[in-house]
Amino acid sequence: MKSFYSKCLVALAVFACVALALRADAQNDGKKAKKMPDPTAAMAKKLEAAELTADQKAKYEIVAKEHAPRLKAAQDKVNGLLTADQVKAKQEAMKAAKAAGKKGKEAADAVNEALKLTDDQKKTMVDADKELREAQAAFNTAVAAILTDAQKTTTKIGAGKKKK
Repeated sequence: MKSFYSKCLVALAVFACVALALRADAQNDGKKAKKMPDPTAAMAKKLEAAELTADQKAKYEIVAKEHAPRLKAAQDKVNGLLTADQVKAKQEAMKAAKAAGKKGKEAADAVNEALKLTDDQKKTMVDADKELREAQAAFNTAVAAILTDAQKTTTKIGAGKKKK
């Protein structure tokens, strides 16, 4: 009789451990989904101020669907190069640079210094970063083609820098 109760107790303990592990894993999946936003979300937010027509909104949706996979793949490639410690250092350096009023190249230099990349990571990061910039530029160009000149000025998309 005693061994029966001990077997039941062991089975119950194993079941409880499995249930807790599955529950914790399910909670982590929800957190991971929040960390990876839609790569076109920032553009959609910019376009809210542009007061797009229904036709422009439809065209934007098509452009966003076309470019989202390439943008996501390029962003994942860049993010995949960094360790967890480097990601944390990057976030802290970005906050510090923003608080110090640094912008552009100065802020990027501060972030890169905080990352402490290995030589191999630096080489791979250059290629991955170039791919990401190209994907973003293609997306911006496609979106700019949809907008009027006034909307480009309002959103600062496609009306900014001109190549010399």
